Amino acid sequence: MDTPSAIMINLPESFGAKEAKKLGRELKRQIITGTPCVVVDLSRVKKIDVRGLEGLLACMQEIAKHDGALQLGGVSPEAAIVLELTRMDRLFQKFPTFPVDVPSFALSPEASGEEVRTEGAGQPQPVAA
Repeated sequence: MDTPSAIMINLPESFGAKEAKKLGRELKRQIITGTPCVVVDLSRVKKIDVRGLEGLLACMQEIAKHDGALQLGGVSPEAAIVLELTRMDRLFQKFPTFPVDVPSFALSPEASGEEVRTEGAGQPQPVAA
């Protein structure tokens, strides 16, 4: 029986092709078992390009294969503009705040490896846009 799990992903300031590939690889490794609920933290994102948007869509499809859900949280003003202009803001649920104890990993170029916390799983709640 699949058990729900929550994963929070912290994206770097610039989210493009290289970061999207890294996100896809890491996400596949994280969601091997269970029904994932993934919250993507866009609070630090200042620049996102087409490849980054395609990466988010690919992740959404991968998570859907496991009957999970992908939500956006902490959307920066710059990322919000790109999502609105491409109308992708209509595809993703928004998550208003982050629980402290949600397992997460960061896609940051300055870190030598991803940090994964697994203390517990929070339950994100969708909000109306």
